[in-house]
Amino acid sequence: MNNLNPNQLLSLLKSGNPQQVATQIIEQNYSSDPLMQNLLKMAKNGDSKGIQQFAAQFFKSQGTDLNSEMNKLMNSLK
Repeated sequence: MNNLNPNQLLSLLKSGNPQQVATQIIEQNYSSDPLMQNLLKMAKNGDSKGIQQFAAQFFKSQGTDLNSEMNKLMNSLK
C-alpha cells in the first residue's frame, strides 16, 4: 500500500465510516501480519484500551510519545 498523506486519509475518512475504512485498509494490506490482525481483532471487539496501549507502545518504540504525536495531528487538522 502506498503511504497516504494526511489529506488523502481525511478524504477517505470523510467518505464513509472511519472504522470501516481502517478495517478495510488492514484487511487488504496486512492480511498476513499477525500484529495488525491482533489490532484489527481489538478494534472489532471494541477494545479501545488495548488499541491505546498498542499505539503508546508503538510510538515509544519509535522514540516518540503518543500524546505529542496526537497533538501534532490535531494541530495539522486545524
